[in-house]
Amino acid sequence: MNHRIENMRKRFSRISLIWFTRILRLLSKLVPYRLGVVMGGILGLAAYYVLPRNRKRAIAHLTPVFAEKGDAWIKRTARRTFIHLGKSLLEVMLITPRRLSRIVEFRGFENLRNATEQGRGVIYVTGHLGNWELMGAAVAARLPLSVVATPIEPKPVNDMIVGLRAGMGVRTILRSRPGASRELIRIFKENRVLGILIDQDTEVESAFVDFMGRPAWTPTAAAQMAFKFNAPVVFGYIRRENNNKHAITIKGPLNLIRTGDETKDIVANTALLTKMIEDCIVQQPEQWVWMHRRWRRQP
Repeated sequence: MNHRIENMRKRFSRISLIWFTRILRLLSKLVPYRLGVVMGGILGLAAYYVLPRNRKRAIAHLTPVFAEKGDAWIKRTARRTFIHLGKSLLEVMLITPRRLSRIVEFRGFENLRNATEQGRGVIYVTGHLGNWELMGAAVAARLPLSVVATPIEPKPVNDMIVGLRAGMGVRTILRSRPGASRELIRIFKENRVLGILIDQDTEVESAFVDFMGRPAWTPTAAAQMAFKFNAPVVFGYIRRENNNKHAITIKGPLNLIRTGDETKDIVANTALLTKMIEDCIVQQPEQWVWMHRRWRRQP
């Protein structure tokens, strides 16, 4: 009986999510950009209160990292995280090329340009920081960009996200889908930029590295491909600033750790890149996805 109830609950959640995204997509076509971003913030605030499981998880993850800040600060930061993500969702739905050039500023774009001049493709490492989808759009407006992603369930939501990226010039390579491996190889042959996010616990080849003082199961694909294709690696992140404008900072090409023991070097470089993500999160904690089960697996 409990199993049946759980299946019904999952089915209801799935259907609700599909209709929610469809309605949101429709509304995004009817409102101007600034109003839409405000509405996104309100939507995020509402989610903070109506999604208790995610709210509690965000607070639980923030607490050991920022214990010295106190409960009020932690709850306020968790709330701001939801507001930021709500804004980010509407920004992606409402963005246009003209608007993108006005609200996004690059700092260090020449570092990415220098990496492409090596002619071997570029691995662009980042995390779920700021409005990472908007960063993809801004990079794709200047250079050919593909991103690696795990398919999202339900499928209509995945299709919407992939479609939004395509509309911004970003090509999505879905892991485990037919042709994904060939598409990855083609990126390096064609000297394209490959975006990889490595700050979530997912069902991909990973290793335990330190993240916020605890071991975290972290994808190793960025370091693996850097060695396999001898491709330069850059690190980039985007930050929401005043008036909902955004700044993208790009660092690199990075000097990777190379001791000759490739297995250990892959883990060491994954730890190095993870530390760069961690440093960014500490500076703007409300702009990371604290509700994600980042430490669900432990050694």
